[in-house]
Amino acid sequence: MRKHPLAPNGARAPSTPSTPPVHRRRRTRSGTPRRHGLRGIGAFATATALALAATAFAPAASADATVLSLRERAARSGILIGSGAINPAYLDEPRFAKVLAQQFNSLSPENELKWSFTQPQQGVFDFTKLDRLVAFAKRHRMAVKGHGLISGCCNPAWLEQIQDPDRLRAAMTTHFKTIMTRYAGKMDRWDVATEVLSTFGGTGLDQNYFYRVLGPDYLAETFRIAHAANPNAKLFLNESLVEYYPAKRQELYDLVADLVRRGVPISGVGLEMHETHSAPEAGVLTDIVKSYKALGLEVAITEMDVHLTPLPDHAEYKQQGEIYGRLVDEALRAGVRDISFWGFTDKHAYTWVPGAKPLMFDDRYVPKPAFFATWSALARH
Repeated sequence: MRKHPLAPNGARAPSTPSTPPVHRRRRTRSGTPRRHGLRGIGAFATATALALAATAFAPAASADATVLSLRERAARSGILIGSGAINPAYLDEPRFAKVLAQQFNSLSPENELKWSFTQPQQGVFDFTKLDRLVAFAKRHRMAVKGHGLISGCCNPAWLEQIQDPDRLRAAMTTHFKTIMTRYAGKMDRWDVATEVLSTFGGTGLDQNYFYRVLGPDYLAETFRIAHAANPNAKLFLNESLVEYYPAKRQELYDLVADLVRRGVPISGVGLEMHETHSAPEAGVLTDIVKSYKALGLEVAITEMDVHLTPLPDHAEYKQQGEIYGRLVDEALRAGVRDISFWGFTDKHAYTWVPGAKPLMFDDRYVPKPAFFATWSALARH
């Protein structure tokens, strides 16, 4: 994920640094999660009460998410429901680790797979943080997404000093083979490249480092190198904002369709879905998914969150819940079976909207209406 402002109405929010922070914002307040008394209610009555609460987007104070599990609900329909943006350091917090394992059946790293983290010096690889995530996932029977083989950010200085195309191809070959061999069978899908188009679309490929050295066809080369490193891996192209901007939506489709036409080994498209201020138009997500399925590709939602301007007493949470619920429902109806959010607790959230709380649990791990709306959408499928 590129840490850029997102403005679906076409207006740009205040600019952010061109190089994103490698760690996301920390807690905004401290405290222990509230627990609420449902022990006197039978299991069936409790589940029924919480389902009704979910449907009505009841305030979080009226229910306890320990009774409902997104991963259990999703498993009934063979759906992967995941949390991205998992910095391994967050696992030091017992509450974080417990909720992650209880609610999700997949995870993906925040920045830890990106080049400056995995190979900070040429020929020197560091897998300590990734290994910790993989081990956690194995203990809790979770899939792991390989997020971020290449991107416009997080490239070490030694890499960007390479200006010869053949030397860069050799470096990519070594880098991909080393990582993808180590995690073969442990990471079930790879975001080979992420955010390759300009932020708001209309100007084609972002002229990042790989573009400048390898030229405008660098993506085809990148996917072929990744396929050679692990011929059995699912290879995805991950992009943002296409649900808001028609020109960018068409650019991405044209790019992917051309890769497919030329036999480039691409398995699917990842839609980030960072929703800001409002939801995309109803039906747009369905049309996007159908267009890629017609090319024989899979579609995943990879980084969903909902950033709304805060209102007194968190009144925006109801609208946030409605957006979560509608988009998850539309995605599932369109045939998406792999949905990940960009984190799950506001305690570890990044936002470009001042004061926004974009995730489904608050910073004390109390479930918000977005949690119950998501659970209800899964229950309908």
